[in-house]
Amino acid sequence: MRRGAPLLAQALALVMVTAIAAQVITLAVLLSTPRTREVFTVGDIAEAIRLRAPVEREGQILSVRTAESPPRGWERDHHLEARARASLAQALGVPPRDLLIEPNLTILEWMQRPSPPPVTNPPRTAEPFPRGVAAIFPNFAVAARMEDGRWLIVSTPSPSPGPGTLLLFWLAANALVLGPLAWLFTRRLVAPIRAFAEAAERAGRGEKDAIFPEKGPREVRKSARALGEMQRRIAGAVEERTRLIAAIAHDLRTPLTRLRFRAEYAPPEHRERMVSDIERMDEMIGGVLAFARGEERLNRQRLDLAVLVQSMADDLVETGAKVRVVEAALVEVIGDPLALRRLIANLLDNALKYGGSARCRVLQESEDALLLVDDDGPGIADDALERMFTPFERGDAARDPCIGGVGLGLALARGIARAHGGDVWLSRLPSRGLRAHVRLRAAVRS
Repeated sequence: MRRGAPLLAQALALVMVTAIAAQVITLAVLLSTPRTREVFTVGDIAEAIRLRAPVEREGQILSVRTAESPPRGWERDHHLEARARASLAQALGVPPRDLLIEPNLTILEWMQRPSPPPVTNPPRTAEPFPRGVAAIFPNFAVAARMEDGRWLIVSTPSPSPGPGTLLLFWLAANALVLGPLAWLFTRRLVAPIRAFAEAAERAGRGEKDAIFPEKGPREVRKSARALGEMQRRIAGAVEERTRLIAAIAHDLRTPLTRLRFRAEYAPPEHRERMVSDIERMDEMIGGVLAFARGEERLNRQRLDLAVLVQSMADDLVETGAKVRVVEAALVEVIGDPLALRRLIANLLDNALKYGGSARCRVLQESEDALLLVDDDGPGIADDALERMFTPFERGDAARDPCIGGVGLGLALARGIARAHGGDVWLSRLPSRGLRAHVRLRAAVRS
């Protein structure tokens, strides 16, 4: 079947081929079952019982052994067993109750054996086999009671292999033939789905070269085309948004520059406030532009997250800021150094502005790298934690509007984290302050 066939058709073909193969294996096992040729007569069985010794005929040997009690499970007789018991009792001159009969059947004979109601106590009038002691004795095992109360067990050669062996052989043949067949079919079905999932994961991490492969079942190819088209439209919309905001920012900075020159000629009592407002507007434009660019032009490389955090903390300490790295696990990530530095700088800047200090922890949890930034500020209400990531959101009344910032730091930090396949969120500390959580995908150690 073609690889591009619908998923339903391929799954149906797998079921049909597996079912047909199982039937072929079963038929082959049944037809290849060897049958033991019946060569012993009733007289041979009787002689083995009288002599208590094996008897040989045409290269086959009757086995003889003694037991303290009769074998279990031989009490229910089939009509053929009753006739064999009657024939052997007649040849030995003993009552039928001193004999027990149990057939040795091949698996094919066992499946073909007629199943009339068994009889617990066969009637004494059961007809012996014709020809008396010269009659061929079927493949039975015989248990005869001896004078001392023990039992003598005589067995004709068991069919080789026996039913249990053939059942194991049938199961092994099914596993050896159907296992690889099912694996090949399943691998063929799963491979394009796995490639599709890997491409989706890479696209979710913001990798620009993530392309949805249009191969495999019809449903997968259709989904790949739809998601590929959606990806192209989203990329086009982001690019258009970036160009638009960049143009607006450029146009706004031109009059701001003229205002800055004119502020120099303003009266001294107004000059400082005018320059402060102009610089604040310029900072807002820069923040908006950085937010709009988001994940553009990411240059990904292998980085030690703890080293990156420690270096930024050291730089801030030199300026007099209260920043400490209280725990630093050895964990590497794949990311853009400049973007990750901007993410960490925004979180540290928030902690210092609103809490006066920052404590950092770098941890590894399973396959993720975790950065925690704690502050001792007034905190934020629980229902406002998620709202803080909305662009231009500056928090509740506990925040001082004179401190600075345009409300884009956390939004930009989350955008950078999600562009790297991670996320950022906030939580309240038990006593006082906030904790910023940054989760990034840890790099696979080579």
